[in-house]
Amino acid sequence: MVISTVMMLRQRAIVRAFERAAATTAATACTAEQLGLKPGMAWYRLVSHAVLRCPGEGRYFLDVANWQRLRRRRHRIALAVIAGVLVLLGLLFVAGTLSRPGAP
Repeated sequence: MVISTVMMLRQRAIVRAFERAAATTAATACTAEQLGLKPGMAWYRLVSHAVLRCPGEGRYFLDVANWQRLRRRRHRIALAVIAGVLVLLGLLFVAGTLSRPGAP
């Protein structure tokens, strides 16, 4: 959980760097060095999700639509996990209530 949180924070920092540089099209693509970034695991995960696109020559740009899509997907997953935990807690509560002596 901590690792994924750190990964998301690093990815957000990378995306902010591309936004600040206005590198959101193939024509405005930049290298990591131009943005003061060092490609690492967070960088390559964004590349694998097509959030960072490479038109060539080691230059990348931010695909804003794919970044928004990835964020929406992460929010849906988080909500599903929270809902699952709440259902599990509810079932445990009901099971605990029913297993007491004298329960209806």
